[in-house]
Amino acid sequence: MLEYLNLGHNQILDGFPSWLSELTNLKVIILKSNNFHGPIKPPQSQFNFSNLHVMDLSDNSFTGELPSKLLQSFHAMKVVAAQDQLEYMSTTEEFSRFGELYGVLTSLYYGMKLTNKGIEREYSKVPYALMGIDLSNNKFEGCILDLIGDLKSLLMLNLSNNVLTGSIPPSLANLTKLESLDLSQNKLSGEIPPQLAQLTFLSYFNVSHNQLLGPIPGGGQFNTFTIDSFAMNEGLCGSPLPKKCTTVGYNLPIPPSPQEEIGEESPFNLDRKFVLIGAGVGFLIGVVLGNLIIDEKSRWFLHYSKRMAKRWNKLRRH
Repeated sequence: MLEYLNLGHNQILDGFPSWLSELTNLKVIILKSNNFHGPIKPPQSQFNFSNLHVMDLSDNSFTGELPSKLLQSFHAMKVVAAQDQLEYMSTTEEFSRFGELYGVLTSLYYGMKLTNKGIEREYSKVPYALMGIDLSNNKFEGCILDLIGDLKSLLMLNLSNNVLTGSIPPSLANLTKLESLDLSQNKLSGEIPPQLAQLTFLSYFNVSHNQLLGPIPGGGQFNTFTIDSFAMNEGLCGSPLPKKCTTVGYNLPIPPSPQEEIGEESPFNLDRKFVLIGAGVGFLIGVVLGNLIIDEKSRWFLHYSKRMAKRWNKLRRH
């Protein structure tokens, strides 16, 4: 029974081979780096990839919306099972010569290359607990499906470099085992769901080169991501980006209430009041002093005039 199929890095020119769903024991399907094209349509009998752990369709020319029927058939990815982290996918083969003589059995481990956390990694042994989907570098369009949030045992999801639009569904926060999420180089809009900060195992996150806006969620693993994770989204703000959230509703300080405005005077307002009071007092003192000076001069002038008048009268008599 076939469990592992790797046809990657060939020149296969065809549509998606829907007949593969008849191989119900498949755990790994790798069709990356070929010339597969067109939309992914289910066969008449519907998809049946109930045992699938890894599907890699990256670097092809698939079009249309993300294949909902295909994703719905990934039943093994919907169950969070307590797998032994040291258990690997393998097949047991009997060596013909030794098997005949001694009945010796040996395990042959599956190996593959898979882009995980932004880096192509080579797995000489495939952990049984590894669950991953890579649909990157295609021409898929439309929205990211809510139903992806049902694949709760996913460890890695790569939808980068497509033509996906719409918002990031909050249902992705249901992927509690997720370690790597790459949605970069699409046309996604709206805000980053704050629920994603609850993904405690998320060590790689990339939404760069989209049209996202609003505040970057804080807390959890989001405190560890760098600027590169959010680059080329002009509407995003908040740490780790240098752009602060100043738009209405985005981390703005709460305006003071009327009571606070009355009870708490700013230093500027107090200084202005002191200046006005000082100016008023100065003006009043100036007026009073001016009047006193004028009164004093008036008295001196009257006294001097009287003396001159008396002297003039004496001269006239003589």
